[in-house]
Amino acid sequence: MNKKKLAFFAAVLALSALVPVFVNRSLVLQYIINMMIFGYLALSWNIIGGYAGQLALGNGVYLGIGAYVAAVLYTYEGISPWLGMIAAGVIAALLAFVVGRITFKLEGSYFALATVAMLHIIRITFMSNEYILGYRTKGALSFNIKWKGGLANMQFDGKSGYYWLFLGLLAAGIAVSAWIKRSRMGYYLQAICTNPEASSSLGVNVMGMKLAANCISAFMIAVGGSMYAFYLSVIDPSSMLGYDMSIKILLFAIIGGRETLMGPVLAAFIMAPLGNILRGIVGASVAGLAEVIYGLVLMAAIYFMPKGAWPSIMRLYQDKNSGRCRK
Repeated sequence: MNKKKLAFFAAVLALSALVPVFVNRSLVLQYIINMMIFGYLALSWNIIGGYAGQLALGNGVYLGIGAYVAAVLYTYEGISPWLGMIAAGVIAALLAFVVGRITFKLEGSYFALATVAMLHIIRITFMSNEYILGYRTKGALSFNIKWKGGLANMQFDGKSGYYWLFLGLLAAGIAVSAWIKRSRMGYYLQAICTNPEASSSLGVNVMGMKLAANCISAFMIAVGGSMYAFYLSVIDPSSMLGYDMSIKILLFAIIGGRETLMGPVLAAFIMAPLGNILRGIVGASVAGLAEVIYGLVLMAAIYFMPKGAWPSIMRLYQDKNSGRCRK
């Protein structure tokens, strides 16, 4: 990232940090927090799904792992959620390593299917058993996180504290993604995504690069899951380990533009609040109408912008500038 882009990023971050000072409406901050959470999660998925080109259909499982590990350690062992989320990230990365090590050797869609199978197994395990490894996780019932309050416990009285927390998380996610994209690893992943056989023949460690991308992505998603759980103060296994959560994260990254840095964030900022807005406008009139409209919007976005929203916007911008130059 050059100095101009770094300065611009710092300026946007500084201005964004002032939002709670001028916006004190809890509902508005809640919408923005939701946008930042899904922007970060889509960014995290994009490392394996976009940069490495591996369709991880069930990587939302790491969100649930992050939520449960941090919450269980906090509730039963008194471990700070700041340490708990690191532990959750490490566990998720180890699991991602094992799954990747087995499936990346195989051709075809085995990796995508393996991630779905892993999500299904862990989802059923948590929902069918009241105790996991001796800790009471309450099975299919919601797991409530005890309120203690304070930054050390990642719990705040109002939305402002959570806003700054997730703003920092999103900024960190963008920084990590930008570093990967512009590093040697990013160039290797781009080559692997384009032609893995040719990359291997040129000496690129294809297996190692895929595993690294998968582990980093899993670690980041788990960290996001830990923070998300403490924001909600409750873990619903049907949601945190839900198939729809995995697909939503994946869709935001694809609609925004796989392999792009800011595309997943852009899509999350548009699509994440859209569902709630539609339900607020038409939800009471016809049951399910909001979901139908939301689905049509997704289909239209994929049809008219097959490479993603960010590349389409950049192409329009470049065409406009080239038109000015010709004049």
